[in-house]
Formats: sequence, C-alpha cells, structure tokens
Amino acid sequence: MSLLSKLDIKIDLHQFQSTLNLLKNSIEDFEGYTTRFRNSTRGKLDSFNSDFISKVDRLLDNMKNDMSSEMLDELRWIHAAAEGILKRMKHADEELGMSIRGASSS
Repeated sequence: MSLLSKLDIKIDLHQFQSTLNLLKNSIEDFEGYTTRFRNSTRGKLDSFNSDFISKVDRLLDNMKNDMSSEMLDELRWIHAAAEGILKRMKHADEELGMSIRGASSS
C-alpha cells in the first residue's frame, strides 16, 4: 500500500454545498437578532404593566451587539473561505476528470 493511498480524501461536493447553504441561511437568520430585534422588542414592552418587564428590559439592554456583530463577521468569513475551498475543489475535480478522459481516449 503506497503512502498516497493512505492520504486519500473523499468529499461529497454536493453535501459540502448543502452545508454551505445551511450556514448561509443560519447567518441570515441570526442577523435578525441584532439591534433590530432588541429595539423592536423594547418598543413592544412599553405598554405592558408587569413586575418582570423591567427585568426583560434590563436583559435586552445587556444584549450588546458587539459580540453578535463580531460573531456574524466571523461566520461570514468562514462561509466565504469555505466557498473558496469548494470552488477550488470543484475546479481540481473537473481538471482531473478531463485528464482522465484524455488519458483513456488515447
């Protein structure tokens, strides 16, 4: 058994693309829980008259966008990097396929 056969990597490119799509959708869903969510929720609490409203208001006040903005930036970076990897893998796969077809037609 050669060293090369021990290093084989098998990746389902369609599954990789599906995972990237899921990540993109998750990023878009998470974006809704930043400032817009906090501000719109706060406005809806104004008409409530309850003991726990002040606690909910403090909770919303403590939901800082710094962390969620940084997290979104990192998730976008991961998504873009993974898209680049997928693109290069597809290109390499196509080149290998053309090389194999060329070799077999000779």
